[in-house]
Amino acid sequence: MVRSLALAAIRFSALLFAAALLIAACSATSPVGDAPPPPVLWTYESVSWYNRYSLNSTVGPLVTGRTVIYGGTYSYQNTKASRLAALDPVSGRPTWRMEHAGAFGPLVIQSGIIVVASEDSVLGLDFTSGTQRWDVPFRARTLTAAGPVVLVAERQTIHALDPASGRPRWQVKSGTDPVLAGDTVLFVEGRTLHAAAAATGADRWTLELPSELAYPQSVAGDHLYLLGATALGSVNLSGHRLDWVTPLPSAPTTGIARADDTLYFTTQTPAGSYVFHAFDPATRKDRWSRALDSSSPVAPMVMGNLVATAANSDEQSLVAMARASGAVTWQARAGSVPVQPVVKGGVLYVAGHGPNRVYAFDTATGALLWSGRLFGFPMGMALTEEGALLVSADNLTLYAYRTR
Repeated sequence: MVRSLALAAIRFSALLFAAALLIAACSATSPVGDAPPPPVLWTYESVSWYNRYSLNSTVGPLVTGRTVIYGGTYSYQNTKASRLAALDPVSGRPTWRMEHAGAFGPLVIQSGIIVVASEDSVLGLDFTSGTQRWDVPFRARTLTAAGPVVLVAERQTIHALDPASGRPRWQVKSGTDPVLAGDTVLFVEGRTLHAAAAATGADRWTLELPSELAYPQSVAGDHLYLLGATALGSVNLSGHRLDWVTPLPSAPTTGIARADDTLYFTTQTPAGSYVFHAFDPATRKDRWSRALDSSSPVAPMVMGNLVATAANSDEQSLVAMARASGAVTWQARAGSVPVQPVVKGGVLYVAGHGPNRVYAFDTATGALLWSGRLFGFPMGMALTEEGALLVSADNLTLYAYRTR
């Protein structure tokens, strides 16, 4: 009997050892050819997983100099709480941590203060210590750092707060979220585009818009691009005039990317299919377009003489096209792409759901340079100055991968 128990214990230990080896093999990054694998430099677990559940609300990673801000929201025994930490980008060790009852939302950093939305309030935290400095009762839809103020979009109002104290500086009625152009805040109320001074909220100029345009989307150079349900328009910010409006099958499904004199975006047709556009603002016509079977929540990525997009339902979900002609240069498998990829140094970094992996592709050829396992749904991505690729997952863990 004793001998049987001993043999059983040995077999159990062997199984545990084999399982550990399997887990290690699954978690290792995969090189291509003879290149050494880029290992996971460090991981930071925002909260222990014992009896806790992620609410798929992740803050960051947000890289500011030599500090990484990261956190998330979880539930525990019918309660909901959020944690936030400032991490060293080299070691992943926290310099401070804080916890707050409630779910975190948008976050910006301004004048040494972290401003973060939390359900029915907006908090101001000291950047160096995480200490809460103030709390104001706003249910923020978005936050925007705007020079001397932080803008809180709530319902039909934009509130401008002093970041040091949280005191209100000014407020205006607005039907849209604000877009920033230098020290000017752009927003639409009714059919009027307002260009207001960030410091005071006073209008610098206004412009009546046609009914086709509803909200400001982005600023590129001296142009503000506005969208409607089926239209795209451009306002010249220097001349304070509407340059043009053009009809579209639909508003762009994600962001607009601009390179040189071309806009890149995806629209959806009435039949439900998708079209990727290379749009010339001068002629208000497509230079070229390409049909897609699906879309994704990420903006196009401009990579030298190529532009890439994601088609999440396709087996080869990454598509890179020649900017001059739209010809497909390469395609690659990366699963569904839920977070904005990062391009740097001739490498496209992508976090894919489905396989739950991180990929590094050569931007020119699409060759896979390396890939690494991610133990959760991708939630965010950023690069540090030291060259670490940070990827957050819905298991409330931040992973740092070596890229060089």
